[in-house]
Amino acid sequence: MGPDTNRRTFLKRTGALTSLSLVGLSGCSTQPSDGGDGGDGGGGDGGDGGGGETPDVLMIVGYPQSGVQLFKDFYSDYGDDTVDILVTDGLQDGSLPGDVGNDMSNVQGTAPSAAGPGVDFFGDLFLEEFDYEEVGVFTSQAYDASAVQILANLMAGENDGTAIRDHMRVVANPGGTAYGPSELPEAAEAAAAGENIQYEGASSNVNFDEAGDITSAQYQVFGFSEDGVETRDTVDFGGSGEIPQPEPQGSGSGPDRTVRLGILQPETGDLGPLGVAIRDGALLPAIQLRDSIDQTIETQVGDTQSTAQAAVNAANSLVSAGFPSITGPAGSEATIQTARNVYVDNQVVGCSPSATSPDITDVDDDDFLFRTPPSDALQGQVLAQVATEELGASTASTLYLNNSYGQALQESFVTAFEDVGGSIVQQVGFESQQSSYTSQLNSALNQ
Repeated sequence: MGPDTNRRTFLKRTGALTSLSLVGLSGCSTQPSDGGDGGDGGGGDGGDGGGGETPDVLMIVGYPQSGVQLFKDFYSDYGDDTVDILVTDGLQDGSLPGDVGNDMSNVQGTAPSAAGPGVDFFGDLFLEEFDYEEVGVFTSQAYDASAVQILANLMAGENDGTAIRDHMRVVANPGGTAYGPSELPEAAEAAAAGENIQYEGASSNVNFDEAGDITSAQYQVFGFSEDGVETRDTVDFGGSGEIPQPEPQGSGSGPDRTVRLGILQPETGDLGPLGVAIRDGALLPAIQLRDSIDQTIETQVGDTQSTAQAAVNAANSLVSAGFPSITGPAGSEATIQTARNVYVDNQVVGCSPSATSPDITDVDDDDFLFRTPPSDALQGQVLAQVATEELGASTASTLYLNNSYGQALQESFVTAFEDVGGSIVQQVGFESQQSSYTSQLNSALNQ
């Protein structure tokens, strides 16, 4: 799946990534036709309810399994013409309309987009290797996360987390010979030989800043139809400046060496419908390199079960099995807890393909934590722009999953929406996989 051809910049950066000047978004359809683990999240505001004015827009942050019940309750109680709904990447699931039993034409959303130089090659390879009808959300970010770790390991010459950490920017940031996904075997051979390389990925150019975040981002605005998810527009954020490529310190890798990479993703639980495809994207570089290089790539998968504690347990199992770097976890709460309780203490690299909470930037991780998607500090601004410019909303409520991902993203939206003159009616938190969301919907819609 290639980048949307209707691409243009409507948000232009001024300085750091989190400091943006908003300009108009035109042409994005107002009627539209691949998050983080459930975690332990804190309490959310339940809202006062009481029959007040219904907001113009309801912004929902959640995951597929909970989303099915939530939308079933919404359409049963309110119908599809009550309010415009905005969702985020965690609900970018093409099976939702069929599972919910509604075309969801009043729903659109935003998600990090795949727009790297190698996105088309990745999409073809992913669909050729796995039995999917389309390339899912965060699958390209997962491919890039694994590819960079493999290249860093090959250049470091050892299955050592500290050595891999010290070569993540060496193989990804500007300064070496450029290689993309289609040239991954050649990049691996060059890294093993200790040559300066610059991996340019499927999701982005994959340049890491000092915090382990990527330095540029693109978002898609998508909608639902009976056929699934359709991209309607894209949003470009310019880069924050190139971080110089460090000097290689490793000895490279000789023939017959085994490179070890753990994969930590939600195969079950609330994020399972998205996590399985993300897992497969993370496995794809090792599959691509099989029989193409002199070294062996060994992988092992752990299931986070869509909870932070299970992610910590599975990460510990991978570390005990001798894996020095891990692609994952998928979600923000799981990523934060795994970094604090596993990665730093064991000096193991973690690179998440889908954890987007702004809080991750400030985690005290001794530089062992990286991620390939952009921070939700940016996505909140995109959502606010769509709400005000395209939907003409002056009031909004938020209904968000009660964990690090949901809380931080709804806060980012609230701040951005109020900054452009909007008014927030209610902010309502909910827990995952409940039997009914009627009371939360009533509170969010001020009923």
